[in-house]
Amino acid sequence: MIEIYLLEQLAAFARYGTLSKAAEELLISQPALSRSMKKIEEDLGVKLFIRENKKLLLNETGKLAAQLAQSQIDQNKELVSRVIAFDRSLHSIHIGACAPQPMAELMPILQDHFGDMTISSELVYGEKLIKGLKSGAYHLGILREAIDDKELFIQRYMSESLFICVPEGHRLAKRESVKFADLSGERFLLYQHIGFWKSVCEDYMQDTTFLIQPDRDTFADLVANTDYPAFASDRIVSGDYRMEGRVLIPIDEEKARYTFYIACPIEDKRKYAAFFNSVRSEVIGR
Repeated sequence: MIEIYLLEQLAAFARYGTLSKAAEELLISQPALSRSMKKIEEDLGVKLFIRENKKLLLNETGKLAAQLAQSQIDQNKELVSRVIAFDRSLHSIHIGACAPQPMAELMPILQDHFGDMTISSELVYGEKLIKGLKSGAYHLGILREAIDDKELFIQRYMSESLFICVPEGHRLAKRESVKFADLSGERFLLYQHIGFWKSVCEDYMQDTTFLIQPDRDTFADLVANTDYPAFASDRIVSGDYRMEGRVLIPIDEEKARYTFYIACPIEDKRKYAAFFNSVRSEVIGR
């Protein structure tokens, strides 16, 4: 059996083309790499290289060996990744969420069902979230749209809409609703860690200047003590909610309203059946 480090070194040599570049990348000496190439030839019992003018080149057999070596390395990484993900699934549950509020509202249900496990979450969306669900990096995911993917089980969860929060004397304060275009030229406070909502603001309000705040307490302090407009969510704004000196106005745009969905790998649908039933009951009860 050929040791994995030899396969890694062969693949590196094929990738970089010379012993010196491959050795530099592998953080080993060039003579050590040269010895490894000789050993892998001896282990296989075939010639892999053309040696001429102090140069080392892969022959046709060597090129095939390098391709198969890379394939073996990838399989080994996949094995390690899946074993670690499986072990983690026995003791913890990791959720990829596209926005913070849906995750916050889901936490009580998660605690009811997985209270004896470590529950962690990460703000992530788009293709990275889908790939994470399929690879086992995330056990559950909160998506901002339902997608047609046979590898995932997806269930409707909740909706969220974006509001603006402006001082009472602001030019928009008396409006019942606003459009993205109405915010052109404004300077808005924007909390950094709001998942995909940040990209919505940046994509659809390109003529708006955002004063991005990475710290939640600093953001809240600026909202309370400055006249800069900010954003809010209808999930936080109840019918009798009031913020002293400020007015809350909904953004009347399709891209300011999203329905969220909870997803898991299709093979885990039965495993999380009770959890999904609780989520469904919670949605119906609203």
